[in-house]
Amino acid sequence: MKVLLALHQYLPRHITGTEQYVRALARGLRAAGVDARVLAYEPLLQFDSPERLFLERDEQVEDVPVRRIAVHHRQSPNPELRDYENPLAGQLLARHLDEVGYDLVHLFHPRNIGTGAIEQPKLRGLPLCVHLMDFWWICPNYLLWRRDGSLCDGPPEGGAGCIACVDERLGAAVAERRIEADVRRIGARPTPAGNQGASAVRQAHALLGRKEHLMALLARADRVLAPSRFLAGVYRDHGLPEHKLVHLPYGLAPDRFVDMPPKKPVPGRPRLDIGYVGSISRHKGVHVLLDAMRRLGRDDVHLHVHGSRDSQPGFSEALVDGIDDPRVTFHGAFAPRELGGVLAALDVLVVPSLWYENTPFSVLEALHAGVPVVASDLGGIREIVVPGRSGMLFPAGDAAALAAVLDRIAADPAHELALAPPRPPSIDDNLAQLRALYAELTGKPA
Repeated sequence: MKVLLALHQYLPRHITGTEQYVRALARGLRAAGVDARVLAYEPLLQFDSPERLFLERDEQVEDVPVRRIAVHHRQSPNPELRDYENPLAGQLLARHLDEVGYDLVHLFHPRNIGTGAIEQPKLRGLPLCVHLMDFWWICPNYLLWRRDGSLCDGPPEGGAGCIACVDERLGAAVAERRIEADVRRIGARPTPAGNQGASAVRQAHALLGRKEHLMALLARADRVLAPSRFLAGVYRDHGLPEHKLVHLPYGLAPDRFVDMPPKKPVPGRPRLDIGYVGSISRHKGVHVLLDAMRRLGRDDVHLHVHGSRDSQPGFSEALVDGIDDPRVTFHGAFAPRELGGVLAALDVLVVPSLWYENTPFSVLEALHAGVPVVASDLGGIREIVVPGRSGMLFPAGDAAALAAVLDRIAADPAHELALAPPRPPSIDDNLAQLRALYAELTGKPA
């Protein structure tokens, strides 16, 4: 059986949880005899000629064949539309499907590939599975989190309320040019996929009706896999048919922890080492954790911040450069092979997210390593962080409450951290379920 795993970017240049998960599935499927390959959009590909409109490149990443594609922004200059309608990228995907002759497509994230990731497999009669990784199908910033820091239930005013949220400058341009009425008037019309021109009207228009368009396409998938019940519920509330949904909790690949050194015992330690692992982004709530540290009047607590500044450079630079606390160390990003060492040095992991997390891989990785988790009581987190078993929860954004939890742990770590967190599923569990699903949809053994 030939299976294509498609997503918006891939290793080794991009190393977030989605890429690591697809890597583990691709390698596991190939080890089981399934010809699994990856197609990834590559936003960082360099064009060697100003005349080139697209790139295709075949690589071998570890033991997985990878086709990278990219479309020059000159071909699709409207960023709001390119995010989900990128016709040339869809044609590149179609060509690859025809070249290889796949039996099934498993789509993880279609950003920049666009709606062709649904349409092209269906045109060819291929079974299609879609893995929900975040809220991209509903929300143009994929977070359901407004610019002012509040949670969102979905695109307000048919998407008109998303314009300034997605891009403040675009929102200002629409207001200053007094074209909001024009944008709303054409809002019911489909966005012309063949016209990728960039103007304030066209960019704003691309956000109107976006959710309805994408959710209708998502409903064409044969199965839609949700790692958390919370995420499944959000998509069901936005119209995805119940019978399409399959709850499949993420599994972890054990090979990421092969070189993990032994953890030090908690009793008798001179200080409590707490950690944050993830991107330094506002919606991740790192500033809430730093505020909690300022409120925590103890010298026997040390915070280790591990993460990249790349996702929100202005915010992360101001935050990290403003740290003036000897109890806080910013370690920066780390290579995937270093994960075990990072976790082994921690007594507890803090996940202070402010958005509706799906299922943070950082939580699963900590639990796999036996590290308890203190996390925001929000979204899918509460399905895996169970107070008294795997960690503690606190109200999202409440630095005082987080400081109180950390103070309690530091006062009696032998008691508070005497937890044996249950290990999350293995990637082998996922592989068994996926192979059964692939066989059901194709009628072929997987």
